[in-house]
Amino acid sequence: MKGFAAALLIWTLLSPQRAGGEAWPTHTACRNGNLQVLYQSCADSVDVCLATEKAVLQSSGSSPDPLQDFGFSVDQCARQLKPNINIRFGMVLREDIEQLFLDVALFSKGLSILNFSYPVCEVDLPKFSFCGRRKGEQIYYAGPINNPGFEIPEGDYQVLLELYNQDHATVACANATVLYS
Repeated sequence: MKGFAAALLIWTLLSPQRAGGEAWPTHTACRNGNLQVLYQSCADSVDVCLATEKAVLQSSGSSPDPLQDFGFSVDQCARQLKPNINIRFGMVLREDIEQLFLDVALFSKGLSILNFSYPVCEVDLPKFSFCGRRKGEQIYYAGPINNPGFEIPEGDYQVLLELYNQDHATVACANATVLYS
């Protein structure tokens, strides 16, 4: 019984407080001059593979954080977003991903600017080697992602990114802030 109480106490101390308490830690995805991209998890779990996150964040000089449920970085941080940018993403799955979808919502000054969904993994069309992975397995992707090239206008932007599987279970979720002055 004492072991259970100790484990519960440790879990309580390490878990982010949702009711007005401490939020998830904020990490830097990239920084270059007047452009900065920050993110923090909006997931509910504390499970993490520190070795994966350390590898993902190594290029940015960040250290692994036991409270972050995934690691993410962008290799090119420029106002002119290229059609193919290189990213690094790593995490340990808490859900199976036979299918995987990405929802993106972009806001500025509280107004919705853009919303879109993108199928990352489909049953008949797996786009990445990690498609079909199971709960407990590790995902690590380092490479290009296709996007429309555009120039980031001056301002502050909030981006909500959510990865979810075929059962609509959240696989990863991030609140990102893009600051350009």
